[in-house]
Amino acid sequence: MESQERLLKVKFAGRLIDLLGQQMYGGPVPSVAELVANGWDADADKIEISLPADVHAKDASIIVRDYGVGMTFDELNDKYLHIGYERRERGERTKKGRLIMGRKGIGKLAGFGIAEDIVLRSVKDGNLVEFTLNYTQLRSLKTVAEWQFKPDKDEPSKEASGVTVIFRKLKLSKSINEDNFRTSMARRFALGADEMKILVNNVEVKKENLIFEYRYPESGWTDEDIPGFGKIKFWFGFLKDTIQDAELRGISVFARERVAQFTPFFFNLTGGINGQVALEYLTGQVKADFLDEATDYIATDRQTVNWQFGAAPFLEDWGKEKIKELCAHWKKRHTQKKIDRFEHKLSDFFKRVANLSSAQERKDITNALEKIASIDSINEEEFNVIANSMVSGFERESIKKVIQRINATSDEALPALYDVIKEWDIISAVLTAEAVSGKIEIIKQFKKHIDERTPEKAVSDQIDMQKFIREYPWLLGHEYENLKPADMDHEKGVDKWIEEVLNDTNKEFKRDDEKDPRRFDLLCMCNDYEIQLLELVRPGTPADYDHASRLVRYVTRIEDAIESGSNDRYRKKTVRGLLIADDFSKDGSLNKFISTNKVSIDAVEWKTLFNRVHARYFEFLQMLALKAPDDTRLKGIVNLN
Repeated sequence: MESQERLLKVKFAGRLIDLLGQQMYGGPVPSVAELVANGWDADADKIEISLPADVHAKDASIIVRDYGVGMTFDELNDKYLHIGYERRERGERTKKGRLIMGRKGIGKLAGFGIAEDIVLRSVKDGNLVEFTLNYTQLRSLKTVAEWQFKPDKDEPSKEASGVTVIFRKLKLSKSINEDNFRTSMARRFALGADEMKILVNNVEVKKENLIFEYRYPESGWTDEDIPGFGKIKFWFGFLKDTIQDAELRGISVFARERVAQFTPFFFNLTGGINGQVALEYLTGQVKADFLDEATDYIATDRQTVNWQFGAAPFLEDWGKEKIKELCAHWKKRHTQKKIDRFEHKLSDFFKRVANLSSAQERKDITNALEKIASIDSINEEEFNVIANSMVSGFERESIKKVIQRINATSDEALPALYDVIKEWDIISAVLTAEAVSGKIEIIKQFKKHIDERTPEKAVSDQIDMQKFIREYPWLLGHEYENLKPADMDHEKGVDKWIEEVLNDTNKEFKRDDEKDPRRFDLLCMCNDYEIQLLELVRPGTPADYDHASRLVRYVTRIEDAIESGSNDRYRKKTVRGLLIADDFSKDGSLNKFISTNKVSIDAVEWKTLFNRVHARYFEFLQMLALKAPDDTRLKGIVNLN
């Protein structure tokens, strides 16, 4: 008797909707962006997006209407509702000649990330088809092979062709900021208004009017042919001020006019470069259609490119070299502008330099000050201290006598006396190097605490990472350079801080009044426009959802308090969180959560934080050593570190 052949089956559970919709597309912008891409592929000249004023209102919905060619019943059935359907072949274009953006066939599920219901109305050839997809209903299916249902409407219509998608029963926790929505939407597409208009609540989405210190090219795009990859278009620019918006910082990579690699991104550049600080000013865009041609190099959520695959490394290497080249050029320009600014702001001091009796003195001091000003981490206050020390030395009577001796001395003896004058430059460098050396010793302690896994909060009076960071906030970066320990609030409940600081009241505040009994680790006003919350995890301990989600809650609570409060002092301040932990790479879903909430929080590993601050001060010390390479005092300080 022959044995019956057994067959294996592949099944798809209803929770696939979670994986391809709810968990992949976080927030209204990426969900709506999928519909904008569909409108482009449908040859729409205009797309209208309607956002609700209150997402918690009973009938609140997001409506996206494209004025494209629409879809027939059969096209909806055979293509749109075919999950994973790849609608294009290489080089395929629309009737208007547009390169088609859509490819993966899962974008229609994006709405489930923000809504319970997705309602679609399509009009084509004088017929209307309308249907509703419900998240809970699809999610409850044990397996999905072919799920059949009747449309809500299938009837003749005189409406203009096009597709309208309505997201109903919204799952959003906070209202949508229209301006931020338009800005973020504009950054996801490299489209001009002449190609397709996008309107949000009847206001057109436009490209940002960025103020550049230096842009390459000066306007528009430039072309380049990358060996091993192909032709690209690009522009890079350095803004006049450091970029605080993480979504704007770095380079966006586009394929077929749609973002493929989101920011902040610097082509995975690691290690110090000439002009490292320039990265804090750098933004730009690259059009690389090859990433989405015969081979798809783009992740499913269209946030990142697979840079280890195929031809992508050639583009990555090009990007690294281009950034290094432009950052070096920026540093030269920036240093000169910095010197000019110092001369303007410290005009009284430079008058003293101009009044020195010797042209050689003026030349020596000017040259030395230009070198000092070129150091990225030198700020105006530090420059003023060093410069005054040098000029004061020249102004002393004893030095004037030395200068007189120089003028009266023969040419043969001049070098020996000239060395005496040069000594003032060296003394200034030695004093500065000693101060920097002191900071490097603290940085070494920082490394020791990281290696020894010092807890973020000690149970006794012993040192912990919270206390250490509060004592030396400059370890976090140059923007914290001028903060003092007293500027950082430590271990305080968010609600208590809101009441005391934002609301500025003296009423007694009890723990029972707090919505969240846990306390933030550190909080500071790091500048005139930003409030920074720090959440620390013990070095060596992997980052987790608890700390990340808690930080998002803290940021959101303070944002809401600022928005609803009456204190105008904080009205224009943004609120951001920084999670410091280790091993972010171990949990891809946590990285996804952090990326989804990158408008609110950043994350960094302890080792990365150490490498940044160590590189910054070590480079400063090396620059000081170049002032007098043979001076034993400077050598001793540099070699010690």
